[in-house]
Amino acid sequence: MQVIPLWTGFPGKTHRGYLGASSAYVILASRTVLYDTLGFGEREGLYHRLKDLGIPPERVEVVVVSHLHFDHAANVDLFPQAEIILHKLEWTHAKRVARNPLEDPACLYTLLPLLDQMRIREVTVGEEELLPGLRLLHLPGHTPGLLGLEVEGVGILVSDALKSRFDLEGPPAPPCWNPQLALETRGRILQYPRIFPGHDVPLARKGNTFVAETQAELGFFYGGREVKLSL
Repeated sequence: MQVIPLWTGFPGKTHRGYLGASSAYVILASRTVLYDTLGFGEREGLYHRLKDLGIPPERVEVVVVSHLHFDHAANVDLFPQAEIILHKLEWTHAKRVARNPLEDPACLYTLLPLLDQMRIREVTVGEEELLPGLRLLHLPGHTPGLLGLEVEGVGILVSDALKSRFDLEGPPAPPCWNPQLALETRGRILQYPRIFPGHDVPLARKGNTFVAETQAELGFFYGGREVKLSL
């Protein structure tokens, strides 16, 4: 079982809002699985990155959509050949937001007509085997139907159920649909020895806390120059 970072996330925001630099991973199991599809600005780069990793996009057989926020689900339609895994509560949430977008402005309810045309497998329980060695986990709080993925012998992919190393304690990071549920979910996540957050590099347990396994980096390019942020 192998977990390959498509990109690891970066925990940052600007005076204009969230950077949206999220994580996405490819899992090489009995089938090729993609966990999350990044944001709109990465549509073209997503394909190039997969090819650079030696994984043609058409080889992706399963796409797990952790939740329907703009920085995690925007490119799901680029994989029409794949089976799409989504929690039923997330689908229901998006339909509700379509009637009142201010309820969750980050939700891509506009994806619903596209998803209707795809091979959707709705998950309805708290835990479910996806493939041998891969177990889907319902991690509600950030959104109603957020899905994590436990990879046997590797760790747990949690998306925004735990955004970054800065969210190991204290109030859950915004935006958050149900803060109390988010705290309960975080308690479950922290029982694992290795965590793959939604906006950070993987975190490994060290004593009573977690430490970043490497630096989180993000490069900005303008006027022929590059500025790199790292932490």
